[in-house]
Amino acid sequence: MARFSDVWLSELYNKCDIVDVVSDYVTLAERGGRYWGLCPFHHEKTPSFSVNREKQLYYCFGCKAGGNVANFVMKIENLTFGESVELLARRCGLPMPKLVDDKQYQEIKEKKRQIAEMHKLAARFYHNTLMSAAGADALAYLKRRGVGEETVKRFGLGYAPDSWDSVVSLLTAEGYSEPLIGESGLAAVKNGKAFDAFRNRVMYPIINVFGDVVAFGGRVLDDSTPKYLNTKDTVLFNKRRNLYGIDLLRRQRSVKSAVIVEGYMDVVSMYAHGVKAVVASLGTALTKEQAILLKRYTNDVFISYDGDEAGEIATGKAMDILEAEGFNVRVIRFDEGLDPDDFIRRYGLAGFAKKVKAAPSAIQYRLEMKKREFLLDTEDGREGYAIEAAKIIARLDSPIKRERYAEMVAEQTGFSAASILGQMHKKTANENTSANYRYNRTEKTADNSESAFLACALADIRSFEAVADEIGADEFTTPSHKNIFSALSDCVKRGIQPTDAEILSHLEREDDRNEAVRLMEIMTAAEDPVAYLKDCVKKIRTAKMKGEREALMEALRGASAEQQRSLLARIGEIDKELNRNRFV
Repeated sequence: MARFSDVWLSELYNKCDIVDVVSDYVTLAERGGRYWGLCPFHHEKTPSFSVNREKQLYYCFGCKAGGNVANFVMKIENLTFGESVELLARRCGLPMPKLVDDKQYQEIKEKKRQIAEMHKLAARFYHNTLMSAAGADALAYLKRRGVGEETVKRFGLGYAPDSWDSVVSLLTAEGYSEPLIGESGLAAVKNGKAFDAFRNRVMYPIINVFGDVVAFGGRVLDDSTPKYLNTKDTVLFNKRRNLYGIDLLRRQRSVKSAVIVEGYMDVVSMYAHGVKAVVASLGTALTKEQAILLKRYTNDVFISYDGDEAGEIATGKAMDILEAEGFNVRVIRFDEGLDPDDFIRRYGLAGFAKKVKAAPSAIQYRLEMKKREFLLDTEDGREGYAIEAAKIIARLDSPIKRERYAEMVAEQTGFSAASILGQMHKKTANENTSANYRYNRTEKTADNSESAFLACALADIRSFEAVADEIGADEFTTPSHKNIFSALSDCVKRGIQPTDAEILSHLEREDDRNEAVRLMEIMTAAEDPVAYLKDCVKKIRTAKMKGEREALMEALRGASAEQQRSLLARIGEIDKELNRNRFV
């Protein structure tokens, strides 16, 4: 059966924000981090239809309809999935791809598996080389920059020797073909001959949220160019969708806020000095996809880019992207010529903590940058700044914050806060403040062990991966739960990192999608998710055995003597199993 590629669907979902699409059909108002309106799928007077921008899902607490943006368009326009996808692609200007058949899909799946294994082998080789005599200069370089062996091991840092074929030879000896090694990004192929892509460089493994090495960044030890060399995009890796350091961030139990920096060494150095929640974009300006990835772990971000002009430009662009995704943004500023690595090695964690405490909000930063463009010792300069500042302040939703910053600009320019506020265009809002937004919090509680298992698995796919082989789809009692488990299991086996919206694309039945979204709404906060899932597996099997026992007991009533002996024997087996595992 033909299908759309996961990569293309992921790009489509990232481009088509569900709030924007649903707003074409439903009047939405924001409340409590969600968007609410009257459900378009059933009659109601009180809004129970919610849209979750972070998860890119909709769900009605009244009629239980739910899904992703494509499912919404399917239902409201009465379209097939393919027609819905085509409509969305036209909406966002994304060219339609060729459909992928099962054979091609299986080939891509196998290629991803092999490339992932090659990166694992290469990472081990690079690290072992760094810790050997051949890597002495590279290790000394890292130590000069304040990176000790513990941090080297934590990040899996390595060294690519000054050789043309060290990794190619390693991988060909393991049975991988040179063309595939070239596709992996670990080698370049010229005139039919593969040679190592990285030579004489400190190697930074890029690890995804699942803990898998998917790419590398390599830095020279001297002043040669290019200073950094990064793995090209492959079927396994897309730099727009990954963040360096995200694997370590994910391991933390709770992340109050995160620091975004520009380079690999900034992350490593800051982590080594005690700043644990720190990530970097991968050789590119911060992207929307990276912001969405980071949003899974925190809503509060400090942008900590270099203190030069390029850093200021990058900061402005990053602020726009992060604020559009709902982050609370503050900016850590350094003197020109310093980057986070330089600063923290010079002033330590205490010095960085002072910078964090003094970090201005995004609006303060914008006002400060704008003020530099005017001469405030002239009347024209003060007037020009006041007008431009009013435009910046107008972005704020809060009247109190507007007044606060208007008063600050008034002190700087001599104009009254009232005149600065009057300069702004009045913001109109069509909000139903009297509506009684209904949020059935009983939906937050799993109704049985199957729901509990799937809710936790959907919330923490990495933990699900650890127990996926311990239970099968046939152990679930309801068809929807069987299908949701199968979709999750399929994603994990294919080595992809699906979002909630992407998982729904693998569910063909509307009932399955509705149930999956209901489970995604369940807040599962287990201290040890793997242990929690294993406990759920026990309870699922207990419930199934008890159900079978009840059915057998019922069957005893009309059974013959011979049938009763067989039924009682099976009941005895079940009782032993229950007692052996202390299920009763």
